[in-house]
Amino acid sequence: MADTPTTLVNIQLIAKDDAGIQALSASDPEVVLVLADVALHIIDSVWGTMQEMAQRYLAAHFLSLANQPVGGRGPLSSYSIGGISRTFTLPYLNQKTVLGSTQYGLMFMEIRDMTIPAFAIAIPGET
Repeated sequence: MADTPTTLVNIQLIAKDDAGIQALSASDPEVVLVLADVALHIIDSVWGTMQEMAQRYLAAHFLSLANQPVGGRGPLSSYSIGGISRTFTLPYLNQKTVLGSTQYGLMFMEIRDMTIPAFAIAIPGET
């Protein structure tokens, strides 16, 4: 198996509707940092043939979070003029990790769960 890190082009292919990710270039500091981070953590010896796909979705997750407004609000989901009201989406509130806060993080978790089996805990002396 070859160690093949993902690229911004591959990330942009899965994030076609994310204007923030589409506006990035490969030389942007956040892109360079995120690609380096995912290449360190999602390695061939553990992820095998799923390595690049896992990197792609985890990088898209990080880049999507980097483009969210300060304060942790999700995207604007509704807006009213009379009475001035704005509603923000808070996706995946039942998730216990920040990975569940984006569609890319959720896909990364799906890939992880298909690739890396859950550990079985065995207590010595018990059967």
